[in-house]
Amino acid sequence: MLKLQKSAATKVVVFALLVVAAIAVAILRERERKPLGEAPPLDFSSSGMSESGRRHFLDGDFTIIKDVRALPGPVLDAFTEQGGSRVLIANPGKNFIVGDVIYDSSVPRERLIFAGVLGEKCFVHYEQGGRGHMYVLALFDVTSSSALKPLWRGYCSGPAKNISELRSQFGSGDCR
Repeated sequence: MLKLQKSAATKVVVFALLVVAAIAVAILRERERKPLGEAPPLDFSSSGMSESGRRHFLDGDFTIIKDVRALPGPVLDAFTEQGGSRVLIANPGKNFIVGDVIYDSSVPRERLIFAGVLGEKCFVHYEQGGRGHMYVLALFDVTSSSALKPLWRGYCSGPAKNISELRSQFGSGDCR
């Protein structure tokens, strides 16, 4: 009889531990699903970048970046929620919201195609989901380890596979 009571007590304890673990997992998942915040505002209109400056911005031997976390600090901050720590742009091949139906507000609406850094110059080529799925090219001047100047943002006719293709699109006016 004592053996039956110990066995039943053990089963109750194990069951209780499983319930507690399931509740903890549910709470953690809910925290992860918290809606993403807003990106910091970027003013591309006041930069006054010349046509010649735009045309030659992609010249040079850029270091190509395919991981959002490898972007220069100020550029990464531009793609991080205000007052938070979550990045608002997914890495290449990762899940993001392509269309205008937001099925999970914790999933980014933008996804990196690739980026590049050369000295103070940085570009970010990414796709932006929504009603009008777009391919974006943003040019930045990273003025210090904590500051950047948005120079220009345009919308490309499609995603570039590499920097050569991006230069070709940009040069032919396919990024406006």
